[in-house]
Amino acid sequence: MHRALPIRMKHMKRFCNLLIVVSVIIMSACEGRIEFSSSPENRLTFSADTVNFDTLFTSVTSSTACFMVYNNTSTGIRADVMVAGGDSSPFRLNVDGEGGTYLSGFEIEPGDSLFCFVSAIIPDSGSPEVFMVRDSIAFMLESGVVQYVRLDACGRNAIFLRGTRILNDTVLTPDYPYIIYDSLLVAGGATLSLLPGTELYFHKGAGLVVEGTLVAEGTLEHPVLMRGDRLDRLFSNLPYDLLSDQWKGIRLGSGSFENRFSFCDIHGGEYGIKADSSRDDRLKFMMISSTVHNVAGNGIETTGARISVANSQLTNAGVHCVSITGGYAEFNYCTIASFPLWWVGESALALNNTADDVDWPLIKADFRNCIITGRQGESITGLLKDSIEGYAKGSADCFSVSNSLVMTSDTLNPGFKDVVFEWTGNEKAGEANFRERKEYHSVFMLDSLSLARGISDTVSVFYWPEDRNGISRPVHGADAGCYQFVPY
Repeated sequence: MHRALPIRMKHMKRFCNLLIVVSVIIMSACEGRIEFSSSPENRLTFSADTVNFDTLFTSVTSSTACFMVYNNTSTGIRADVMVAGGDSSPFRLNVDGEGGTYLSGFEIEPGDSLFCFVSAIIPDSGSPEVFMVRDSIAFMLESGVVQYVRLDACGRNAIFLRGTRILNDTVLTPDYPYIIYDSLLVAGGATLSLLPGTELYFHKGAGLVVEGTLVAEGTLEHPVLMRGDRLDRLFSNLPYDLLSDQWKGIRLGSGSFENRFSFCDIHGGEYGIKADSSRDDRLKFMMISSTVHNVAGNGIETTGARISVANSQLTNAGVHCVSITGGYAEFNYCTIASFPLWWVGESALALNNTADDVDWPLIKADFRNCIITGRQGESITGLLKDSIEGYAKGSADCFSVSNSLVMTSDTLNPGFKDVVFEWTGNEKAGEANFRERKEYHSVFMLDSLSLARGISDTVSVFYWPEDRNGISRPVHGADAGCYQFVPY
């Protein structure tokens, strides 16, 4: 027979059970408590001891760099974080979402980490020379130990042009680089001259629109540069400078003539040079010893225009490296090669004498001593009508290629003379004609076994005795393309 417990005994039992539960919770909390050390032996580690910024234009906010802070010790570490140069420093800090030049009270548990972000706005130095800016981030530990991460940046002063219109003859000099926002327009009747070494950096969406005349006269040692304005990197080994579509490109209006490009480096745009519909009895532009490279659209695109291009590299276009619709075009010692980094691309060369149901008579399209190749099996494509009413010329027979290397299966085309043909199955075809690509850098110098070697005519050498890099061409046995082979 069971006897009921007194009511007081029941309450005591419940109290004891509750006491046990509370004791367990307290003991668990004590066991999980993190100890923070003030011993100088316990230190932080960093993913980098130096944060390097690529060259920064003054007054332009840099992209944000990041590094990690780790606590690999067995105890917690408390730290204050500051930019050593204080508020006068060009560098700014953000740690776990908190920004400024002095941040205090960070607790880093054992095995934990912090994200540190750094940006910079470099002040004007008053000098055209590239200059260094240095500072550091100080981690002041509770123990009194101070650890540093170094900050390094190159600064460069620049002239900023925003929606600028050139209304009168103007000369841009190489003293400072020019950063262009909202495009640069050369009005009709005005001439913009770019002296050797002049550098134009275009912001995203900005371009150069020429209604008058552009004379870009570089030299081998001091080329004229036209590119995007991003100097930082997408990845550690991939600068934005190697990407296309970073700026608009150069557009020559229908009334623009006598433009000249000599030793120019034009790359990274939405397109290279686009010549609006024009007339073929007046020179639209001449290009000598220049480069149009790595664009998202067409490298050179003309409609009904007269152009002359020699000793130039026209490469890696998202559409065509050269697109000619009607007009008069001469190319000599040019490398027209399409091996873009991020896509297959279309044919290297497109020739047409009609567009949107409008006839554009092709008076002449002559390619001498050129390399015309790409990833496509046919490197020359387009639509050439056999005849155009009212024109004695302007038909398909105005197209000619001589003493050149061409990737095509159309080996019986009467427009070819003394042409070396290649095809995709040939082990020395396409990119194999050139030196090996280095990561994302395309190289269009000739390989020693290139099929383009020694096939040039002997007459053209007298007009172009040196290649794009100033290397002398032999009178007999010169190479096709803009680069004469030189040993590695």
